[in-house]
Amino acid sequence: MPSFGSGHGTDWYAIWPSVGVNIAPPACESPQPLWNNRLGTEVEVGMVTIGWIGHRRRGFTLLEVLIVITVIAILSMLIIPRAMAARRTAKEAQLRGNLKQIRDAIERFEGTTAAWPPNINDVMAANGAAVSSDMDGQGGQVDRMAYDGPYIVTGDGTLPKDPFTGASDWNYNNATGDVHSSSGLSALGGSSYTSW
Repeated sequence: MPSFGSGHGTDWYAIWPSVGVNIAPPACESPQPLWNNRLGTEVEVGMVTIGWIGHRRRGFTLLEVLIVITVIAILSMLIIPRAMAARRTAKEAQLRGNLKQIRDAIERFEGTTAAWPPNINDVMAANGAAVSSDMDGQGGQVDRMAYDGPYIVTGDGTLPKDPFTGASDWNYNNATGDVHSSSGLSALGGSSYTSW
């Protein structure tokens, strides 16, 4: 154990540079020995009080980690179903909008040509000559000369897509002009999308 001189300070400088303090004790008082103090306590030297910073463990305890995981799990159980329902509701709204747009185009085709479109893509034909057939599904004659389409114009030149299948694979009946989704899923209300 190192010894301190009485008010002299010669051994003092041998110890204190290792803890980052470079002061001499006052000559009138003798310093307290450092080895009697535990880490994390203050060391009083003469008139000066020096805080000795002890080694502190960093990190989380197992209990803290488990609590955080539990809170995240509870929040996920509350938020994820609502987010999925909101996404599903948005897709249903898009499906309704796309079906309305296609049905309006089919009715306009039938109103001008006196027949249902032989193929669902005929509502996008550039002119009457581009219509795929002269007859619809119930035997009605398509008046190509009266055709004044296209009745739907999209940026990519294809029919609006079914948001649940990601394709323009609509179920179309050219005898009745009915068009429905080809998705086998059920709506949030319980009905099938194929019945919309």
